[in-house]
Amino acid sequence: MPSPKAKNSSNRSGGGSPGLSGSTNGNGRYEFMSLNRTPPATLFQRQGSDQTAAARLRASESPTRRRGSGSSTSSNTGMPEEDCMRLNPSFIGIALSSLLAIDLWLSKRLGVCACEDSSWGSIRPLMKLIEISGHGIPWLVGTAYCLYKADSAAGQEIMFNLFMALILDLILVGIVKVVVRRRRPSHNHMDMFATFSVDRYSFPSGHATRSTMCARFLLAHLVLAAPLRVLVFLWSGLVGLSRVLLGRHNMTDVLFGFLMGYCQYNLVEMLWVSSLGMQGFLGLIQGSIMVRTVAVIGAGPSGLTSIKSCLEEGLEPTCFESSDDIGGLWKFKEVSEPNRASIYRSLTINISKEMMCFSDFPIPADYPNYMHHSRILQYFRLYAEHFKLLQHISFQTSVRSVRQRPDFSHSGQWEVVTENREGQEERHMFDSVIVCSGHYSYPHLPLKDFSGIESFEGKYFHSWDYKGPEDLYGKRVVVIGIGNSGGDIAVESSRVAKQVYLSTRRGAWVIRVLSDNGLPVDMKYNTRFVHILFQLLPVNWLSWFGEKKLNAMYDHTMYALKPKHRLFSTIPVINDELPNKILTGGVMVKPNVQQIRGSSVVFEDGSVVDKVDVIVFATGYNYDFPFLPSNVMHKSGHRVGLYKHVFPPTLEHPTMAVVGFIHALGAIMPQAEMQSRWVTRVFKGHKKLPSNQAMLKAVEYDTKDMDKNYIVSKLVPLQVDFVSYMDDIAGEVGVRPSLAWLFFTDYPLFKRVLWGPVTAYQYRITGPGKWSGARQAIFTQFERMFQPFKTRQVEEKQGCSVVGRLLKLSLTAMVGGAAAYYFHLQPPSSLTYLLSKLTPQRA
Repeated sequence: MPSPKAKNSSNRSGGGSPGLSGSTNGNGRYEFMSLNRTPPATLFQRQGSDQTAAARLRASESPTRRRGSGSSTSSNTGMPEEDCMRLNPSFIGIALSSLLAIDLWLSKRLGVCACEDSSWGSIRPLMKLIEISGHGIPWLVGTAYCLYKADSAAGQEIMFNLFMALILDLILVGIVKVVVRRRRPSHNHMDMFATFSVDRYSFPSGHATRSTMCARFLLAHLVLAAPLRVLVFLWSGLVGLSRVLLGRHNMTDVLFGFLMGYCQYNLVEMLWVSSLGMQGFLGLIQGSIMVRTVAVIGAGPSGLTSIKSCLEEGLEPTCFESSDDIGGLWKFKEVSEPNRASIYRSLTINISKEMMCFSDFPIPADYPNYMHHSRILQYFRLYAEHFKLLQHISFQTSVRSVRQRPDFSHSGQWEVVTENREGQEERHMFDSVIVCSGHYSYPHLPLKDFSGIESFEGKYFHSWDYKGPEDLYGKRVVVIGIGNSGGDIAVESSRVAKQVYLSTRRGAWVIRVLSDNGLPVDMKYNTRFVHILFQLLPVNWLSWFGEKKLNAMYDHTMYALKPKHRLFSTIPVINDELPNKILTGGVMVKPNVQQIRGSSVVFEDGSVVDKVDVIVFATGYNYDFPFLPSNVMHKSGHRVGLYKHVFPPTLEHPTMAVVGFIHALGAIMPQAEMQSRWVTRVFKGHKKLPSNQAMLKAVEYDTKDMDKNYIVSKLVPLQVDFVSYMDDIAGEVGVRPSLAWLFFTDYPLFKRVLWGPVTAYQYRITGPGKWSGARQAIFTQFERMFQPFKTRQVEEKQGCSVVGRLLKLSLTAMVGGAAAYYFHLQPPSSLTYLLSKLTPQRA
């Protein structure tokens, strides 16, 4: 509404509001003039002496309206008013012209921040800040920078399409502005940030189109949480509002801008450029992006996930597998093959299925939680078929040598010599190499450490040759070594053997695969919350607490199992049956072997076992890479000195990596997958490694840290904390989940990531290789865990959880009431003093 002052002025002069072309009748009511006439010069005089304002008002009229006005005026001279109305334009034209007049008037009334002396001029800096947030230049520069820094194909795809959408917005808005040529409001101060010539025009508002289009883009591709969605909507609306408050645009400019921006996003979706198309486009521009060839040695779980990671990064992998099938260690064969890993017939993994599966391919729900090796191999087949990996594998092809090419300092390439099934050698050239040969291929048989072994009258062999207990019926067996293999062989052979003796040098902590309520122990305790406790609390206290829990099930001292080391100094033995076999006498635990005399075995405590038929050496494995040159692998203490257990630190170019050569209380599958994702990003050039000197220092630091925190030896040179190592490599890849971010953006997921098991799905929530099903996989992981138990319908008790919650609430209320009553009877002096200060004093 016009101000009182404007009304009085209008009544005196016969004029209207500055934004309206009209007059008042005797009742003081506004009557719009015939808008097909050119306003007389006296009207501009009544509006003021500012000729610039008059010129802007004339310019705001379209040429069509000016031509129509002139002809109408000349033809209606001296005619009655009702005849003039009959010659006016159509009703639609009158309505549109009236709306335009209202728009001009309303826009000026809302321009309260148009200058410093306006009614709301104090918030003008804030409005200008909002204006800049929707400006095209910051958006273009920021998007271009994010595109340059994006280290994933998905991220590059989103940033590239956003950049092209911003360019499209500038073009379309510029075209409409030039066609319409509507001038900016007369009260606008041309002090905008980085304006162009096209910005002399007002219709439509480029800020409004851009903010609406970008808001839809962000909501569709980047923002998930409801609070952030609200903020995006508010920002878009504030940008449009700021245009009117600052006097930059009229209301219709902004409203049409909102509509145009909304429609522009639909056009962006229609013209969306895929990741492959974007790479091709960037390749044409840069002329330097080349697809790298990668040699993958071994088709076990590490090799399979390495092939997949290569394909995800656009690399060309060729995998060489010496056997006729995938699976590596998990491919059972009745006869062990030289230089290949070997397992026994009954082997079952001691990691639950949800903790061992790959991050974007959950194990089928009906598979058992602890799987037999045949089920594991079946899962690998499903994985390879789903991601089409088999076509990249050359079976029955052994790698004989991997050597740097003569121009390695320039090209970083490798020459790989292979031998096929016919015994023919072939030479290949690769840009990079991933070694996935594992470390269970070379059994460690320390016969020189056992005096008199040459006189042994029975049979001895390494656990690598063990396939089953068939040859041990009725025999006396000594198993040397209490690792997982030694414990399994001792338990299984005790079912058929006359007596089994398990010899251990330093003892072991033995844990079960089952936890409270029959849950898998790793699903119960391998959580981020427990990991945080390990970072905050003393390790000795945690070891004491864990040892107390284990001894509550069975006293390790009484069972002759108690080791010389603390619980978390090395990876414990996982075996549910060993304590029972000790309890029933099927297995007798003995100290280290001192001497062998004929068929007798003498132990360090002086005890002797006669008539021994078989000795099984479960003494671990040596590690070796015979096909690599000696100068490639750097030694650090007992271990191969690899940067973060992956990259040789002495190479001039980081074009070789070792995947799966790691040891932790967790499955190798997710660790190898994380390593391969990092490796392929380094090969692709998305990630840079530190200098050789910095990597060597990091290797030595890791070696000292392992020596300090774990029991390491020549046979067990590697041990890392599963969660810490996974998070470390995930940080290199850019996929480590942020608990703080999840807390504010997705609280239900935050709870499951913090309190639930650290499954590999957590590393597909965000970043490069983001998987849309990761969130759902985390929410349903316990459902898949329970699925194998649902083989018989059992009536579940209803209301137990409600009763439990009521009981907890009652106990809490009782404790709170008791505490309140106690403080009422004996209030502390400090509380009494505080209450005296807070209580108002009476006069």
